[in-house]
Amino acid sequence: MHKTFYASGFLYHLPSEQILLQQDTSLYNHASHWFLFCRKYTKNENPEEVFQKIIFDFLGIEAVSVQPVYSYENEHANQCIFYSELEALQNFSSKNGLTFKWFTFKDVEKLKIMEQTKHDIVVGQRVINAASRKRRGEHTFL
Repeated sequence: MHKTFYASGFLYHLPSEQILLQQDTSLYNHASHWFLFCRKYTKNENPEEVFQKIIFDFLGIEAVSVQPVYSYENEHANQCIFYSELEALQNFSSKNGLTFKWFTFKDVEKLKIMEQTKHDIVVGQRVINAASRKRRGEHTFL
């Protein structure tokens, strides 16, 4: 069986502790889930660079500090999850039937969201919290 490779992730704004997600709001998808930015890639591509390209293509901004969250594999796909910190909290206009919105991690619990996406965000929050503790000089296992 041929595996598919995906690079996925979200933007993070440290001062407000919010993440940016997207939702398909096209005419035919009224009650869609919120989801991470995601794109397929090939074995020959660097998933971090693919994530940077996703952010540029969708939002028109450079994702400069891309941080890995984790990678996982199942029988169908290889998935690499990333986040990138954004210094200024920006609102982004809808594009191609997609809406972009900032959420706190607590807000994410209330969203219509797939279980795997929710899991990816929870792991992302733990990685971000560990990085914050490390910056403050506190003990961390990362």
